[in-house]
Amino acid sequence: MTEIKGKIKNFIYNNEGFGIAVFTLIDNETRSIVIRGEISSLRMNIFYVLSGESVIDRRTNKTIFEVSKFKKLESSSKESCFKYLISPLFPTIGKQLATRIVNYYEDHVFQKILKDPNSLYQIEKITEAQVNIIIQQVEYHFKENKLLETFEAYDLKIDFYTKLEKLCKDKEEVLDILKNDFYKFAFENNLKPFSEVDKVAIVFNQDINSEVRVSWWALHIVNDILIKTGNTFTDLTTLRKEIFKIFTQLNQNELSNKLLYAKKNNILYFENKKIYSKESYEDEKIIASSLNEIENKKTKNNDYDFENLLIEVEIYIEETLQIKNFKYNNEQILALKNFLENNVSIITGGPGTGKTTVINGIIKLYELVYKDKDFSIVAPTGRAASRITESSDYNASTIHRLLKFLGNNSFEHNSKNPLIKKMLIIDESSMIDNHLFASMFLGIEGIEKLVLVGDVDQLPSVSYGNAFEDIIKSEKFSITKLLINNRQVITDQSNSIIDLATAIKNNSIQKFNFNNLNNVVTYFSNDTKESLEYIKKIYLQNRPSNILDELVHLQIIAPMYKEDLGIDELNNFIQAIVNPKTSTEYKKANSIYRPNDKVMYTENDSFLKIFNGDVGYIDKIFLDNKKYKNSKVFFNEEEKELSSAQFSKLKLSYACSIHKTQGSEYNTVILVLDNSNRFSSWIINKKMIYTAITRAKKHLYIVGDKQLFLNACSKEMKPRLTTLIERIFNLNK
Repeated sequence: MTEIKGKIKNFIYNNEGFGIAVFTLIDNETRSIVIRGEISSLRMNIFYVLSGESVIDRRTNKTIFEVSKFKKLESSSKESCFKYLISPLFPTIGKQLATRIVNYYEDHVFQKILKDPNSLYQIEKITEAQVNIIIQQVEYHFKENKLLETFEAYDLKIDFYTKLEKLCKDKEEVLDILKNDFYKFAFENNLKPFSEVDKVAIVFNQDINSEVRVSWWALHIVNDILIKTGNTFTDLTTLRKEIFKIFTQLNQNELSNKLLYAKKNNILYFENKKIYSKESYEDEKIIASSLNEIENKKTKNNDYDFENLLIEVEIYIEETLQIKNFKYNNEQILALKNFLENNVSIITGGPGTGKTTVINGIIKLYELVYKDKDFSIVAPTGRAASRITESSDYNASTIHRLLKFLGNNSFEHNSKNPLIKKMLIIDESSMIDNHLFASMFLGIEGIEKLVLVGDVDQLPSVSYGNAFEDIIKSEKFSITKLLINNRQVITDQSNSIIDLATAIKNNSIQKFNFNNLNNVVTYFSNDTKESLEYIKKIYLQNRPSNILDELVHLQIIAPMYKEDLGIDELNNFIQAIVNPKTSTEYKKANSIYRPNDKVMYTENDSFLKIFNGDVGYIDKIFLDNKKYKNSKVFFNEEEKELSSAQFSKLKLSYACSIHKTQGSEYNTVILVLDNSNRFSSWIINKKMIYTAITRAKKHLYIVGDKQLFLNACSKEMKPRLTTLIERIFNLNK
């Protein structure tokens, strides 16, 4: 850790706490360095002491200073005051006048000026205009700031204070928020983590058992429960159990009385013995009202000849996909008709049923009938969006890209700044959680045609809600179920991956014949060493020679992280085989990272434009005495330079979880099940296995315990508790 002193010359990038800026050094004002980190609160022309480390930006070959901490440079010494007075902070004050000022006051110059502003008139050859400039700037930048000093003294997040100062009209309003309801301010401005928010509130005299604190803690606990369960509500018994772990001195009556504050202020919603977070309650309302509003719109009646349109669309598909004599089957034709006849249409089907081909046909129909190109095609993952783009003449994007994700759970396109789109097609809809669904409806207006496409038998979203399945179950909107396996029709050969998926879906797995499968190979064994040797063999047999192909065409999938056949050990095992120890490697936590490693980014990063689940490979890692400096990592064939904080969001991805592969397809999938983990039989279920095996397009290998596999295929996933269906029907009641 080293220190540098200086001031911000200008910001290159500054958003949601993270910033990149040009920093002029105090001891040599002709020299500047680029700094980056959580520096949004730094002010222009104020001198700071920055703590951090220098790294090399390989694209520019220039030094960048990675900031980990900062503090304002003390202004009490003659030297520091002189530096300030000759800076752009004090226009018209030159070196000669600055020298006279510091010589007159000797030390604590700005404090003495604040105490007696008129004393400035004792300075030789100073004008009234110069006096006014000095007083104004000193009062603004150097007047005692007890609030900021409190934040620094108690090690509170300075970014919280910066946000307050930015959004409040004066320090009195800042203090009022800090003393009365900082929790509400933090919630409205997405300040996280909650533990740091709570710390600020307590420092500024929030009673530890106040109704305000209890209510916001209750919201935090409810949010945790919803994320863990996938439900959109919980109950009072569950909430009480968790909240009493924090508020040990409260009894049930006291808790109930204090939660009235949460109810009165819509922090939590209480309805029919159900408790919702503000977000989960409003998300369901937004989804239900938006769907009904789109469905009930009176769109213009167009006279069209469907049969002739179908012929034109099929010719287009034949030419685009290069499928000789292409024809849609009856199910797919019904999907196209339903699209034209309904404002909201839902298409669900398993692998090989032609969902992407139907999407292409719908877009072409829309262009032909409505003579319009005002539409967007989106998917929750980059890989799913790429699949549509690769198989059509149309560009698809992730939802986050379309809405312009800003970080911190917010989007540039929202209810105050919506996009206008007449048609929206959403692929892989089963993956989308309720909040992202609601964010789409808030961020996009004018939708006249909405198409939801997905596989209802796959896993639901990672976060709370089960919107796609709920919308289907409501039976309120047009639904087309695609069942025919077009891959078998085209190849005129049985596809054992599809057969196995169908057996799981239809609950006939116990009767499934695992013999003579054409593209599914099972290696059922309880011997870990034998299983690992087999995994090694088939990985090397199927491994592409090109690293870009390895990223997207070969994947090990496992449901659990721990034990010998868990994701963590599988990653280390494969890495040792295909990318053994080199002179350049970096150890972080329990993993070692090397150039040419396959990696996955695990968060949404608006600055890097990389999203959770994006897969890439490490090109170079730069170290200084084994200490990380920076790295070059390729995502979507674009080079990204990662700081230490950004690199910590990488995980090896030779093996990954089922959820992380959702929305992707691979030529070859190796599904690994480990019965040594005692939680496996509790956690692994039918939807997980179905989702995993349907990631494979050409070859599927299943390795592990046979009984665990069969039991999991028969184990129904615990249903998520939601009320979206009721809201769709009871909207106007």
